[in-house]
Amino acid sequence: MRLGFIRRKYDQSGGAELSLRLLVESFAANGHGINVLTQSWEGFLPDKAVIHKIASVSGRARALRTFARAAYEKMRQLDLDLCLSLERVPGVPFFRAGDGCHLAWLRRRAPYEGWLKRHSFYLNPLHRAQLDLEAETLTSPALKLVIANSRMVAEEIKQIYGLGEDQVKVIYNPAVKIPITDKDRREARSAIFKELALPYDWPVLLFLGSGFERKGLAFMIRALSLLPQVSLLVAGRGRTAFYERLASKCGVSERAKFLGLRSDADRLLAASDVSVLPTIYDPCANVCLEALAAGKPVVTTSANGASEMISQGENGFIIEDPADINCLADACRQALALSGPVNAPLQTVEQWFRELNAALGLQ
Repeated sequence: MRLGFIRRKYDQSGGAELSLRLLVESFAANGHGINVLTQSWEGFLPDKAVIHKIASVSGRARALRTFARAAYEKMRQLDLDLCLSLERVPGVPFFRAGDGCHLAWLRRRAPYEGWLKRHSFYLNPLHRAQLDLEAETLTSPALKLVIANSRMVAEEIKQIYGLGEDQVKVIYNPAVKIPITDKDRREARSAIFKELALPYDWPVLLFLGSGFERKGLAFMIRALSLLPQVSLLVAGRGRTAFYERLASKCGVSERAKFLGLRSDADRLLAASDVSVLPTIYDPCANVCLEALAAGKPVVTTSANGASEMISQGENGFIIEDPADINCLADACRQALALSGPVNAPLQTVEQWFRELNAALGLQ
């Protein structure tokens, strides 16, 4: 079959990009013809996949709207057997809501913003474009199925846009098992600690991910001030000047290490003791699934779809309010006290692919 996938940009750095790569590789391996509709593409390209470039325009809000219209028209021209969009594109038959529900994100974000910022959300051209495209995509008569990557996202979409139970299917992101032996841990820890001049006997928290504001880095830095003799590694894309100043203000600049975008996330994970992500909103953070797959406890919030994989006190801790730094620090303290590798009910790539096939009617 000739399959189409829509994603505006691909650069190999995010969770949605990882999902797209798995989608393309898995379906291509099963003999399907792959067509990718995109504005820009950097990185891998599987055999027999065809990239259809859609011209970009200036202005972020205008670019979103223009891409959605152009992608829909290109989908029609190609006369594909099936098309799955990872973007909000009105008129697509299948939509994977890997970026979550934008309206729900704004509602969750509001309590952490000032009055003026909260009321500017719905006037901001970029937010307005995302909200309009989301509503049009999820209320289109052409829509057959929404694939959500957590129950949280599925419930948000059903409640906000009135979709029925049969219109939304939860398929969790897969997690690739990362085997970490005691030797791996010792070697990674020794190398990282030497590189960063960290005390070897101090436990390590790992904050991994881009989008520092949404993922709660400021909360984690404040909580670190309540955790003496604990180090925090921060890896991911983003501007760090504000957070470095905050670390200095909180008296933890010697213990909070900003590493930038790293290519050795697996080594950082091996060297760390607990993965932390006190996010304001995350549909299903892959970094948490990867940590659990590696046997590492996770501390995150109930606003993260990946929290559905966590059993409180067994493989991690879930907090309600990321801004409650006392609660966050206590959760980290308890997670550091968990002994041995932890387990979680994670989905393999093979299981994930079978569920997708069934949901899309390809079996």
